[in-house]
Amino acid sequence: MKAATLGGFLRLQELDATECASHPELFAQLRAGELQAILVHGVYPPALLEAVVQRLERHDPPFLRTHFPEKFRSSFYGRNLNLSAPGLPGYFAEAADFHAQLDALFPSPGLPAHVGALLAAMDGGQPFIAAPGPRAGERYMFTTLRAHREGGYIPPHVDNEQALRPAFDHLRTRVELHMTSFVLALTRPQGGGALEVYDYSVAPEHARLLSDDRAARPDVSRLASAAFRLAPGSMIVLDSGRLLHRLTPVEGPAPRWTACSFMARARDASATYCWG
Repeated sequence: MKAATLGGFLRLQELDATECASHPELFAQLRAGELQAILVHGVYPPALLEAVVQRLERHDPPFLRTHFPEKFRSSFYGRNLNLSAPGLPGYFAEAADFHAQLDALFPSPGLPAHVGALLAAMDGGQPFIAAPGPRAGERYMFTTLRAHREGGYIPPHVDNEQALRPAFDHLRTRVELHMTSFVLALTRPQGGGALEVYDYSVAPEHARLLSDDRAARPDVSRLASAAFRLAPGSMIVLDSGRLLHRLTPVEGPAPRWTACSFMARARDASATYCWG
């Protein structure tokens, strides 16, 4: 299986979910910079996701709903750690409810277990689990379910900048600096809604805030890029902690529904921790 190079810079490995167990080396290559992205097809069948999205649009189960700032025209089921208050008041009780509702939405063994198993298979069997909280039995939300509606977008950023935010204070003590992420598509909008990745990287130790519209960012019009409009059931794993990326504005009335998680290895290398 040979990696493709997109945009002259992004090395991508593409495979089916049934092939993940045959490629336990992919995450090691991602961490080493030999790959920048892994695209996995067939994580869930489209017919199953149609039923899932119908329930999400009815707010069934009754997930906690939170929001991006209004101009981004987007919301979450669950709580995004970047947008949480310092100290995370109420977060871990909400996380317990969120995981129970997530298990009720997706077929057994549930989304965290199913997706976590595919990720682990590509990392030599190392577990991918919800990050542990400050107290025994607490867990961060494994993911969030995101609805980007017409005009919804996310500006260019790198994910390592999360470590600069106060809500990340505890998690910073548990994980390595280098972060990756996955995006699992539940729908594909009529147009737009692409994950666009730029030929611009930032080392983990040099992370700085780029996602704020007031921040000074590189002129992306001068950068090579590669864009992904994921089909329902496909999942991309991206070296998003290093690579500048954005979500292009969604076009059309149908929202872009995804499950998104950030990931980093535990400091003791016993697992990879995930959070929404």
